[in-house]
Amino acid sequence: MEQSHLYELIKRLSPEEREEVLPFAKVSFFNSGRMRAQVGPLIELCSVHLQENPEGILEKSTVYDIVFPGQDYVEGKLEKVMVEAQKLIRQFLLTKYYFREENEFHQTLDFAEIARQRGLDGKYRQSMERLNKIQEKTPVRHATHFLQQLQLEGAIHYAQSITNQNKGDINIANLIHATEMFYHIRRVSLLSRYLLQLRVAKLEIPVFIQQLLEELEVPERCLAESAQLKINFEIFKMIKKDTPEIEEVQVLLALLQEREADLDHETSQEFYTYLRNFATLLGWKHPEKLEINYMLHDLFLDNLERGYLHYEGKLTPNRCLVIVENALAINAFEWAMEFLETNKNLIHGENESHDIYRYIQARYLFATGKYDQCLDMLPETSLYLEFLLLGRRLEIKAYYELGSDLFQYKLDAFSVYLSRTSPKILSEKFRQANVLFTNFLTQITSSIPGDIDRANLVYKRIHKNRQVIDWHWLLEKADALKSKR
Repeated sequence: MEQSHLYELIKRLSPEEREEVLPFAKVSFFNSGRMRAQVGPLIELCSVHLQENPEGILEKSTVYDIVFPGQDYVEGKLEKVMVEAQKLIRQFLLTKYYFREENEFHQTLDFAEIARQRGLDGKYRQSMERLNKIQEKTPVRHATHFLQQLQLEGAIHYAQSITNQNKGDINIANLIHATEMFYHIRRVSLLSRYLLQLRVAKLEIPVFIQQLLEELEVPERCLAESAQLKINFEIFKMIKKDTPEIEEVQVLLALLQEREADLDHETSQEFYTYLRNFATLLGWKHPEKLEINYMLHDLFLDNLERGYLHYEGKLTPNRCLVIVENALAINAFEWAMEFLETNKNLIHGENESHDIYRYIQARYLFATGKYDQCLDMLPETSLYLEFLLLGRRLEIKAYYELGSDLFQYKLDAFSVYLSRTSPKILSEKFRQANVLFTNFLTQITSSIPGDIDRANLVYKRIHKNRQVIDWHWLLEKADALKSKR
């Protein structure tokens, strides 16, 4: 029973929702199936079990005897009740979601249409006035505002079209304006995300997307009307470049701070995410400039305080890793560990083994010189490609530091993986950064310690190729070749 979809669904309900769904099951409009009498008791049985004995086993035969007391067992009968119970909970959750306070606009819009169709002109006009007031109360001209405006203007256009007396423009001008604004905001935003994804994933770019990326323009009148669109367009132009310049990142930060009052929380959160990504790219391009890492750390601290790092109360795996790695780069070890432990249970997509946490913990252990503990902490594999690559590099570096016989075997295996498998799934730039790591490490290990000329040559090669992953560590190992030890 615990493996059923119904039980898993009830398990995801809050204690309050498990209480609320029971009277919901008594309403015949929502619970009208042939097994409606058994739906409520089944849901209540599962809820009580979750509360009183969550680790215990809920036998199917026991459930059947309680739901169908005194009746002989019939194959498939309980399953029919479970299907109806799932439908009921689905309707319960949809109803609760729809009637959220923040969904007032769509509720009012839908009721206006209902009133219009039923000839309730007074209620219709009252609802339309309410919709206009809702829009007027949102001074922030973001995508959601213009989407709602588009829906509102569309409803007005439809109503006026039905009673068209060949007077006026039947609201077409307003509808086009709202459509144009929403279209530009949404299009620029999605193209920026697409460009960002191209940096890490190998994608076959459709012809029309390629044309949009090359030819995208936005009318000045639209840029002047929406701070979200203006900033998004600046971000789009920055992300089209291979790497933005430090001055461009500083200008974007100043623009965000200047226009933040014109942005809602969600939009500000998205824009600061881009800003941090740009700063991270700068750090990769100029790994020798630690001032970039300090700037990024300050951004993390500021955004953490203002709630810009977490989405729905959680952190993405990649973001958690970048935050910790950046802190390690400036030797903020204590802060990095405190941050990781605080957010251990707030990582999106984390599994029961806490593999994402273990990868990042292993990264911390390596940075603090605890190589054996680093190897013990590393999971065997990961569904997240970036963490899989991180684990393999950490493994190789730890075995190198320990002088292990397994080092060469692991390095060779990683090189084979990069040549055979990664071209199919990695962007060429990201793959090349890992290939350079293996190539330079091979040059280091094939050099004779104490050969100053050779050490200087390898050091210069690494120093020149700043795009290589683990640039600082490779430089340190190349510099160590100057010693005969």
